[in-house]
Amino acid sequence: MPYTVSKTEPIESSLKIILVSGIKDAANVLSLSQGLHREQFKQARKSLKKARAVLYLLRDSISESKFSEEEKNLKNLSRTFRDVRDAHVTEEVFMAFSKAHQKELDKEEWAELMQALVAESKKTVERVFQEEKKLREAIALLQAAMERIPEIKIKGSPWSSIEECLRTTFLECFEYSEACQDTQEEEYFVAWRKAVKFLRVELDFFIEALNPEIKKWNQELHTLSDALGEYQDLTLIEEQIQACEKSIQSKKAFQKLEKLLHERKKNLRKTTRKLGREIFNTKPKAFVKDFSQSTKSWFKAA
Repeated sequence: MPYTVSKTEPIESSLKIILVSGIKDAANVLSLSQGLHREQFKQARKSLKKARAVLYLLRDSISESKFSEEEKNLKNLSRTFRDVRDAHVTEEVFMAFSKAHQKELDKEEWAELMQALVAESKKTVERVFQEEKKLREAIALLQAAMERIPEIKIKGSPWSSIEECLRTTFLECFEYSEACQDTQEEEYFVAWRKAVKFLRVELDFFIEALNPEIKKWNQELHTLSDALGEYQDLTLIEEQIQACEKSIQSKKAFQKLEKLLHERKKNLRKTTRKLGREIFNTKPKAFVKDFSQSTKSWFKAA
């Protein structure tokens, strides 16, 4: 099913359907009977991210103990699959990066670097797949969550909870945007990317209800999210390529790759800083007010 709210359902019902679907989809792609592969881990994390985003939107409309329990479970499950997802994405991003910079190194050099990176990624993947007991436990937890979460009781209208969640996420994005204007510290850009991605996921649930101005703003948010995502993925490549430096015979190729990665990340910092200034140029309360007016009008028109 599409991960969007519906005019034909009360908002609490729509969000609850998305919440359950996120967990159900993650459980389905991780069926051990199918034989696990890396793409499944990537898809499972995407589904769990959507489920967690809905849970945050409903935070003030459910009991604090229930929110804490389910959020902790979903967060831990997502971490279980993170290493394999990162290995999958790192190879994918490196292939695109090498294609974009194919003139900088010859084919043999790119092939050697790719081989070293794949070998390093394979170690990570094999380590996770060897922990079959841990994977089975994770899937069992997903199955249990599928049974519990539909029983979550939502108190009254969740609109105030939705608005507070969006205000908090927007403010977090704004603060990281400000911080990243004057720093090159990796952890700030990674944290900024996480906050922006979360806001992007939250808003996408309501995409059909947004007015043209917010839809345009949301497209710009996607552009920022993608740029920050590339920055984080290139950071992962840096870390993995450094881990396998000893196995790379061509030190010239290794050094050239490091330089290319450094230059691309420098450009991405410049790009994301500019986008951040343009996107987060309004107050959180004003943004949430526009969002609520647009969304509630859409529901009333149903």
